[in-house]
Amino acid sequence: MAGRISRIIKRIRKGTGMTFLIDGHIDFASTSLGRNRDYTRSVAEIRAREPENLINQATVGWPELQKGQVGIVFSTVFLDPPEHRTGPKITGTSYDNKDECHRSVLTQLDFYRRWQEEYPEKFKIILTKSDLDQTLSAWQDTATEVSQQTHPVGLVILWEGAEGLRDYGDLDEYYERGLRIIGPVWGSGRWCGDFLSDPADRFTPEGRELLAVMAEKKFVLDTAHMNTLSANEALDRYEGIVIATHCNCRALLKNPPNDRHFTDDTVARLVERDGVMGVLPFNGFLDTEWEIADPRNRVTLETLANHIDHICQIAGNSRHAAIGTDSDGGFGYPAIPFEMNDISDLQKLERILKNRGYSPDDVNRIFHGNWRRILERIFV
Repeated sequence: MAGRISRIIKRIRKGTGMTFLIDGHIDFASTSLGRNRDYTRSVAEIRAREPENLINQATVGWPELQKGQVGIVFSTVFLDPPEHRTGPKITGTSYDNKDECHRSVLTQLDFYRRWQEEYPEKFKIILTKSDLDQTLSAWQDTATEVSQQTHPVGLVILWEGAEGLRDYGDLDEYYERGLRIIGPVWGSGRWCGDFLSDPADRFTPEGRELLAVMAEKKFVLDTAHMNTLSANEALDRYEGIVIATHCNCRALLKNPPNDRHFTDDTVARLVERDGVMGVLPFNGFLDTEWEIADPRNRVTLETLANHIDHICQIAGNSRHAAIGTDSDGGFGYPAIPFEMNDISDLQKLERILKNRGYSPDDVNRIFHGNWRRILERIFV
């Protein structure tokens, strides 16, 4: 079957002249519910409905996903941690106790189910290997122009920040509803150290128990947002699949303020586990001295490509770098690289990577092949 999927991807590329892309991280549910954004609309329509929003404008819309050939997205369940919530509590996107957390997780899982039911031509939750194969097959484009044919975007559901987990038994229900990947932390120390905590914080006994339960239940572990000590322990300890959906390389950042991004040692440990790391195009995570008032050409897609290349240099190959945009999460336009107006402009990375000597096969791995390899291990 793996050979069949490879042929599908090659036909996608041949038919459209663009590179099929898998995005490792977008907060569709929480942003839709919390900001009342309708991602079935275009970016222009969404922005027009938010005229007062000048510094965090939408970069994702369904037409732009199609134009950018973004065919699969790791779509999150994300809840504002109570200790870091700055605005009012919004039903379904935040919580104050574990029961509320459970209800909010179900609300966001139901959001994805409703999306699939109401817009079957636009979204499909991937639950099985057959779903994965069908989603990839649907992206076989026989038209000469991408705009003349559209396909459902596959959704692989990820829980980002599971600090409010009520009971391990709830994970079984979440799995039945589509959850396949868990990032235990966002910004709370229940399980382990995170990027906002003391760099000396490590996994707690309860956190180590969570890892064992997750592995037993076949969840993928997302190490994003862990501090260095915790990420390293997780990569050494976890018995299941390990990834980092949206991180950049700390070695390329000047005086980074915290442990949000991975050291070379942590990247190397991820590579040893055959993991994949998605880089994200947020200017503040590409240039630690960047400010919103700076000229837009201060941060470019070449800067993002530096992080991709750094991962590949550590690995010695192109099998572990990918893209996890975190688009419209904590940032949007204009806080993205100069050449980008929206997510479809990620296609410009292909030329940049080829100009650096990356082969078409390398670009395919970075755009979709490496995440696809993880998906093939999840959906067997």
